[in-house]
This record gives sequence, C-alpha cells and structure tokens, in this order.
Amino acid sequence: MTPRNGPTSTPPGPGQGAEGGAAGRSRARVWRRRAVLTGVWTLAVVSLVAVLVAAVLAAQVEGLADTQGLDPIGLMFPLAGAFLISKRPRLPFPWLMWGVGVIWSAYSLLFGLTGWMYVHAPGPLLPYVAWPAIWLWLLAVPTFTGIMPLLFPDGRLPSRRWRPVLYGNVTLMVGHSLLLGLSPDPSFELGVPVGNPFGVAALGTVPEVVESWIGPPMILLCLLGVVSLGFRYRAATPEVRRQITWYFYAMAIFVVYWIVSAGNQDTFIIGLRVFLAAGIPISIIATVLRHQLYGIRLILNRTLVYGTLAVGAGLTYSVLIWAANSVAGDYGAVAGLASAMVTGAAFHPVRLRLQRSVDRLFDVERDPYRAADLLSRTVQRAGGPAGALAEAISVVRTSLAARGVGVEVAGEPALSFVDGELGARPRTVELTWHGEPAGWLRIAGARPGREPLAVMAKHLAELAHAVRLSTDLRDSHERISATRDEERRRLGRELHDGLGPTLTSVTMTLDEARRRLERDPESVEELLVRVREEMTSTLMSVRELVDGLRPPALDELGLAGALRAFGQAPGPHVEIVVPPAPDGSEGVLDGLPAAVETAAYRIVQEALTNARRHAQATSVLVTLRREDEALRLSVADDGTGLPDEPWPGVGLTSMRERAAEIGGTCAIGPRTGGGTEVTAVLPLTPD
Repeated sequence: MTPRNGPTSTPPGPGQGAEGGAAGRSRARVWRRRAVLTGVWTLAVVSLVAVLVAAVLAAQVEGLADTQGLDPIGLMFPLAGAFLISKRPRLPFPWLMWGVGVIWSAYSLLFGLTGWMYVHAPGPLLPYVAWPAIWLWLLAVPTFTGIMPLLFPDGRLPSRRWRPVLYGNVTLMVGHSLLLGLSPDPSFELGVPVGNPFGVAALGTVPEVVESWIGPPMILLCLLGVVSLGFRYRAATPEVRRQITWYFYAMAIFVVYWIVSAGNQDTFIIGLRVFLAAGIPISIIATVLRHQLYGIRLILNRTLVYGTLAVGAGLTYSVLIWAANSVAGDYGAVAGLASAMVTGAAFHPVRLRLQRSVDRLFDVERDPYRAADLLSRTVQRAGGPAGALAEAISVVRTSLAARGVGVEVAGEPALSFVDGELGARPRTVELTWHGEPAGWLRIAGARPGREPLAVMAKHLAELAHAVRLSTDLRDSHERISATRDEERRRLGRELHDGLGPTLTSVTMTLDEARRRLERDPESVEELLVRVREEMTSTLMSVRELVDGLRPPALDELGLAGALRAFGQAPGPHVEIVVPPAPDGSEGVLDGLPAAVETAAYRIVQEALTNARRHAQATSVLVTLRREDEALRLSVADDGTGLPDEPWPGVGLTSMRERAAEIGGTCAIGPRTGGGTEVTAVLPLTPD
C-alpha cells in the first residue's frame, strides 16, 4: 500500500487506549446514573402530586372520599424509595418500595379521575382512563403484601423453599390483572357503569366470580410472606433481628386484621385497614432511621446537618437583606454585601453547634478523646482480646458514623473483624504497635480527621496486638499438646519396637539355655553370655529412650550391621542384603540421614519380631537398596503369611507411622511364593 500524504500522528501507547476507554466508560456510567436518579426523583415527586390530586378529585365525588383519601403508600413509598435508591442503588428492596409507591399513586389518580369524570365530565375518553384503574392495583398489592416480606431486608429469599410462594404472587399478579383487563363489564371493580374498550365478551361473568374469591389466596400468600419473616428472624444475627422486628410486627398486625375483616365493605373497616397499612411503610422508614438499615446513618447525619444549614442560611440571608433594605434604603448593594458577610461569619459556629446536636441524635462522638475514653470503657467490659476488639470496632463505627469498619490482624493465620459493610474500596490505615505492624484498619463511608483517626488507631493497634498474642499463645498450647501426644505415641512405639523384641529374644534364649542345660551344659554359658549382652544392650536402649536418643547399634555398626546383629537372635535365619549401586559399585549405606536410619531400623526390627512371633518362618530376607532420592527396603519371610482379614495392630501401625513421619510409605502384603513381605520407601531428603 502507498502511504497517504498529510500529517502523521503517534499511535497511543500500550495503556493509553485502554485508559481512555475506561475513562469514557466511567463517564458514561456517571451520566447514566444521574439520568436514572433524575427519573426516579421526578416520578417520586409526580407520585406525591398524583396522590394529592386523587384526594382532591375523590372529595368532589359523593361516596368516593370515604374510601379514596390520602393514601399512605402512595405518599411515603415513592419518596422513601427514591431517597434510598439515590444512596444505595444496587439494593433491590428500595426499588420495590419505589415501584410499589409509583404504581399505587398512578392507580389512585386514575381511580379518582374515573369517578370524577363519570360525575362531572363524562365522555369518550372515560373508558380509556378507567381501563388501567381496573387492573393496575394488582401490580402493587401482591408486591406490597406478599413479595416485599419475602425479600426484606436484603432482597433475597430466606431459602430456596420459599420460591413457590414468590412464584404464586407473580402468577396471581399477572393472571388476575390480565383477567380484569379483559373483563367485558368492569363495573364490579370500578363501582360505576363504565364500558371496557378491550373487554372480551366471551369471558362473561368469570372475572367478577374470580374477583369475589381472590381475597383468600392473596391473604394466604401474604400470611406466608409474614411467616417467612419469622423464619428469617430465627436464623438471623442480632443486628438483622433488630432491623426486621418493626416490619414483622406491622405486617403481622395488618395480616391478622385483613383476615378478620375480609369481605367487610364497611367504610370504617376499610379506613382502619388503610390506617394499619400505613404502619408498614412507617415501620420500614423507622427501621432505616433507627437501626441504620442499608448503611443510612451517615447519609442521614450529613443530610440533616447540611440541609438544615442550607435552609437556615437562606432564611437568614433573606431576612437580613429585607431588614437592610428597609433600613438602608438606596444602599441595596452594600446591604447585600453586609448580609452575606454576616451570614458567612455565622455559618461555621452554627454548623459546629448543629453538627454536635445531630451527632448526639445519632450517638456519634467526634471528640477523639471522648471517643477514646468510651473505647477504653467498652474494652474493659469485654471478655477477652477478640471480644474486646470486636466491641471496639463497633464503638469506632458508631463514633465515626461509618458504613463499615474492620480490622485485619497481622500475622498467620489471618484474622479479620468487621462491623457493617466495607464495600470494595475502603480506606486503609496501618496499625503499628511499638514500631511493629499490628494490622490494618479499614473504614468505609466516613472521612475522619487525622487526630481522631490517630487516637483510635493507637487503641486498635494495642487490641490487634493483644489478639495476635492470644492467638499465638493458643496455637502454642495446641502445638505443645500435640507434641506431647506425639511424644507419648513415640515412646509407646519405642517400647514396643525396642524393648519388646529384645525381651522376647532374651526369653527365647533363656528357653534354649534351659533345654540345653541337661543335654549340653557347656554350651549354656555362651547363651547366658548372649543374654547378658542383650540385657546390657536393653539397659542402654532404655537409657537412650529416656534421653530421646536413637539405638546405639546404628552409630557403632551402621544400619546393615545393626540389623545383622539383631537378626542373630534365636528364630528364623535372617539374611541382610545390600545390592550394588546402579553404577555397579558395591552397595553402601554410609551417610544416610539419622531419621532415615532410625526409621529403617525400627521398621525392619518390627518386621523381624513379627516373623519370629507369628509367622513360623524359617528364613527372612532383608534387602536394603539405596537409590538417588530414597532408601528402599523389604523384609520377606517364608512363614504362614497374613490372615484373610489382617488386624492393624500396634506393630503394623507403628511401621506405617514411622515411614510417614519422614515423608515415606510402608506397605504390608503377601509374598510371592508364600509368606509376608514388608516394603518401605524412605526419602533421603525431607519434603
């Protein structure tokens, strides 16, 4: 290709294009979020206006005002949901609150407008205005009474077994709203004789019959939703229990009254039902405010402070302008400047006083030394370092009005203590104790000053260090206990594998001496000398066992020599074979690690003892083969072999444990041609 003339440009660097794309996507996300929030707040305000307009329209229609007043759901849910969505847009429950409120407000407006138009302005548009009012309530009521209890407060079902209840609510919403929307005569629903432009004549009175029986399944689904709250309460943490208590009681009272008053169309009964329904959004809002549901504490704190400041500053400025203009006359510009200066001068002290008042309302302590004193008193009441650190984190979160506070303790194993929600990118502060790292403090949803953060970090560092010390001490106790138990097992194996076989050999030698005493007295002396030598060796072994040493024969004779010496005891003939090395040189066992020598000696010793005691063998072949990375040994006898179902006694178990201690393996099985064979592979280098 021929290059094109004209100015040239430098291609972007390896990361420039990706960074530019990421920045563009981030800006796009910000604009989308702003657009969504603008739409949410706009609809929330429109919903509020719609409820007021619906109440005004209903007041102009005789009989309609008794059942169509200021609806609490339409008044409270849209604004409360919009507020929560603007702060926590990823949570599903605020969206449900907002959606139910918006839909119910639209239904209230259309229902009131239908009644008003029928009386004051009937015309061709009336059926089309009335049509959504026939079925729109079904999108709100099952959600409000059945689905929201299932998903409160985290937007998830308590468990999978509640899915049928959720599906039942959705089916009722879709199915019955479709049936009402196609009803040929919706007067039973609207209360006025208005035609349905989309009605299906073939349905006849089916929608009206279904409507007359729709109450029991709706009440049942609502009741199951309240029961799910009970199950959630039983399995929840104390904090979550506090959060759902008010909502649970409000829903329970509403459902009980609904069941008792089902089918009663008395105006007072319906009004009381609406009044009790108002308790449900009030309980949710109270839970959000009282128990900081959705991390709303910090948001409310700042909103109250700066919202009050904005209103107060605006009123102060306006009053001063009015007063200055009234007094100063033509000096309006000077009066405005003076008013702004007075307002600005009063702003900071008023903000501090207002902040302290709001902090007391939300139990927030911004004075670092008072917070530290509260922290110390809280820690003194705790039962241990871990409990003290958990209580301290809770105090710090409350004092800072943070969404979440956590401490990660340095060292192994990793220990973390968290109160609240930290999110993906919390602020991290290193905790140091006497210059040594003690952990890390993580804070989300708060920006404390340097001084309070330093004071609290100092206390938390001491607690984190105490937690690490207590954890290390507990781990040390566990290791000591495990070491003690292991040493007991080792002593048991040593007594069984060392002292037991030697005493067996002495007993057998003495029996042989007793038999020869009458037949060949002169040969008895040799056997008694051997007994004395073996007993002397046994005494040395016991001394070494006490001192924690390995068998002395290994140091004096080497592995092969020690095994040959042990194999000379009365019983089957024992042959020790050390095959040549792979290069053809004579096989040697010099330089073996001490642990490998000891393990090999004990395994062969136990195998020979078993052959003498149980196998009725006449010969035993012991093979020791040294390879580049391991020592392979086998002990094969020509005895009776293993039983059909061998029982893993102390001896067989000890051989496997000795091999496993140094990273090796040991297997016991039948020998080709009859008898038993023990094979072991012991690595020469530790894993």
